[in-house]
Amino acid sequence: MIAPSRPKKLSIRTVGVLGGGTAGYFAAIALKKRFPELDVTVIESKSIPVIGVGEATTTLMPPFLHAQLGIDVLELFREVRPTWKLGIKFDWGLPGDYFFNYPFGETNTEEPCFHDGDLRTQSLTSLLMMEGKIPLFRGESGDPVSLLPRLKFAYHLDNKPFVAFLAKHAARVGVKHLDAVITDAVASPDGARIDRLRTADGRDLVFDLHVDASGFRSLLLEKSLGVPFTSYASSLLCDTAIVAGVPQTGGVSPYTLAQTMDAGWCWKIGVEGEDHRGYVFSSAFLTEEQATAEMRAKNPGMGEPSIVRFRSGRHESFWKGNTVALGNAYGFVEPLESTALHMVIIEIGYLLGCLDDAGEGPPDTAFASAGVAGHWDYLRWFLALHYRFNRKLDTPFWRTCRAEVDVSGLAPAIEHYRRHGTLTSDGSRFQTGDPAFGYEGMMIMLLGQKVDAPVRIPQVSREAWSARLAKQRELVARALPQAEALALLRERPELLVDFAHAPASWVQGRAELVTISPRGRADDAHPRLETPAWMSSMEPLFTPIRR
Repeated sequence: MIAPSRPKKLSIRTVGVLGGGTAGYFAAIALKKRFPELDVTVIESKSIPVIGVGEATTTLMPPFLHAQLGIDVLELFREVRPTWKLGIKFDWGLPGDYFFNYPFGETNTEEPCFHDGDLRTQSLTSLLMMEGKIPLFRGESGDPVSLLPRLKFAYHLDNKPFVAFLAKHAARVGVKHLDAVITDAVASPDGARIDRLRTADGRDLVFDLHVDASGFRSLLLEKSLGVPFTSYASSLLCDTAIVAGVPQTGGVSPYTLAQTMDAGWCWKIGVEGEDHRGYVFSSAFLTEEQATAEMRAKNPGMGEPSIVRFRSGRHESFWKGNTVALGNAYGFVEPLESTALHMVIIEIGYLLGCLDDAGEGPPDTAFASAGVAGHWDYLRWFLALHYRFNRKLDTPFWRTCRAEVDVSGLAPAIEHYRRHGTLTSDGSRFQTGDPAFGYEGMMIMLLGQKVDAPVRIPQVSREAWSARLAKQRELVARALPQAEALALLRERPELLVDFAHAPASWVQGRAELVTISPRGRADDAHPRLETPAWMSSMEPLFTPIRR
């Protein structure tokens, strides 16, 4: 959990969080947990509805919820009913029925390409995705055995019940709530800070620190403080999404699907009883009517859609004066790879770390702004790889992507890959700028899209690889489909408690916890997890081959 503040005073006493969506409540709860003495108020209006879409997350989410915010896993599963996401299935890369998996956790990227011809056998998690199963198994005696504490995953969440759940939890930890419409934010004469917020009914609200979680409006950071916006449009061409529910067929998939479409791509996020679909496209190539027609043709029974328009990019400053912008109020890089809440968690890490480090002094806002900008800029280039090398369809949009999408920020890494393959000349890994989309993510996207590069002969023989793969498939055969696993977890809640709260679980480890400070931090030791006896001989199957 987030530790209470150290015995030193902060320079701020009151915090106003503008916006009661996921980003706003995350920030409010995190601030109150880290600094209990703060007076934190979420300001939102019931007249502004929550957009009800499926929310796909990354592996930062379970540790953030359970280890840092202290959210009880049983309450979450009872009230929000999340489903498991083991990774992303990309209907991407080559024409025809070709696809590849981007599983969470560490993987082997070279051996499967050399021995099997593609990436789909890269890890136990990838094999589970292929079979629609999650890391819950029937043991030799029939009792359930859980690898949830061992194999990393994320959640699929239904946004409306999730925000309602967060609001209730925020009230429980002492966050205040104000139902009001903010019509104006009055800046100081020099434009360096926000002096006060003005409500529709004429009240003035004054806070020491403002958290702008107003979404794409960016009411405080952009409109009131005038922080310029830097566009990523040369790398990310899509600017509109059509979102709708569709009837669920074939059960709840344990992955997010990213399906190539004529002028973009379509996500599928499975929650219990319904799939959430969203067609992300470029309005320069399709009208909204044309995109809706394409989506309906490929999704029979689709419900009434809603339209979301967006711009990809970020603001020049994350923190200006007494105002921090989170989520869409600061930046957005379209929904590919589920980066929205991922980046909110990272931004909150910078906010908490800088406040904690500053104490009664001024926070290092330059450090925070530079660090957050670096994360967003890396995601820009990483996502651009998905567009530059996807050859699935030969349409005007995709021809333009292959010819024009700007990948210059990763040009040296791409060129090195083309010349030398997956590793650097000294055998080390590329250094990258994000905890979830690093070296392995780059390699999966380049290898999965069949970008030409020299083939490296792996250190594992075909016989050894085949034997390992056969044992992994034996394990997958014991695994449970998502629907059956969810039913079992309701009968055996201790399995949920184990994965979320056991000291040896990856959720409680340091690898996925975002703790950032201008002065750095030291890693804590992590307990060792015991493996069930019948599974102990399969221990090497859970992790990649080490070199």
